[in-house]
Amino acid sequence: MSAISLVICLVMLLSLGSKFVKVVPHENVLPKAIKALSTAARNGFKLDHAKESYQQQKHGHGVPWDDRFIDELKTGLTACRVIFSFAFFYLSITQMYNNLISQAGQMNLHGVPNDMIQAMAGVACVLFGPLIQALYNALAQRRIRFGPIARISTAFLICGGGMAYAAGVQRLIYDAGPCYDAPLACAASEGGRTPNEVNVWVQLPVYVALAVAEIFGLVTASEYSYEKAPRGMRSVVQAMVQLSAGVGALLGMAISPAARDPWLVAVYAALAGAMGVCSLLFWWFFRKYDRIDDQLNRIIDGTLEKQGAQGEQKTQGAQGGPTEREG
Repeated sequence: MSAISLVICLVMLLSLGSKFVKVVPHENVLPKAIKALSTAARNGFKLDHAKESYQQQKHGHGVPWDDRFIDELKTGLTACRVIFSFAFFYLSITQMYNNLISQAGQMNLHGVPNDMIQAMAGVACVLFGPLIQALYNALAQRRIRFGPIARISTAFLICGGGMAYAAGVQRLIYDAGPCYDAPLACAASEGGRTPNEVNVWVQLPVYVALAVAEIFGLVTASEYSYEKAPRGMRSVVQAMVQLSAGVGALLGMAISPAARDPWLVAVYAALAGAMGVCSLLFWWFFRKYDRIDDQLNRIIDGTLEKQGAQGEQKTQGAQGGPTEREG
């Protein structure tokens, strides 16, 4: 079926290619951005000092970018800082694909494969996605601000709650026979065929919590990185998303020696504590971006610059400056 799907897509691509909208590649702004950052570093490590107006006034020479480019670059770097904070979040989310599957294998499966419960995360995303969107709409109608930084902070907190629940489930496993804190490894397990007497479905709330955290966190992060990145730097900001995921994978490799019995309760508890701390720190450092979210969007859209120009023209007219009629 997978091969048939790929063939159908290829046929559609070749036969309907003339009707597709072909986007002309834009200029690669990365070299210009690197030069702008270098200029800012030579001028007190302040991006505003890399603006054309500052360079012209301070040093008497121009630069190959305008002031708006620097404002967009600042907004793009803001998005990068926010996205890079997801490393521990990715570390916790990826537990669905390794340690939590192993945890299910230590419990009484009642005929269900130990990787079957993981599929419930996708089901939870489908069920809770519309509900969370309805929550956003209800808050917006009541003029209650629930910006992207607040959503991501909430995602970190929910993810930490999921890891805390996983630690509790692991504690239940260690407290149950026949093997207690050595599941499937004692003589009573009959060669690993008899798990500890805990029903595997007690694990379900973990996947629900992680699915809800993904909706609050990853969906918001994708939207945030796209909205706040300048048009020519969206690929760079999206690469930061992958870099954050890569760092999370490295952290997972770093803790893997400890992710074994009888230490798994401590591992899940440590992840829960780390996510709780990340939630507080993330909110503390980035909460100001929710207050200026509209302003950041206008910078990328270019409307802020237009509004500033219109305001300047109105000011000149009110002060008796030259107008078109006088000309």
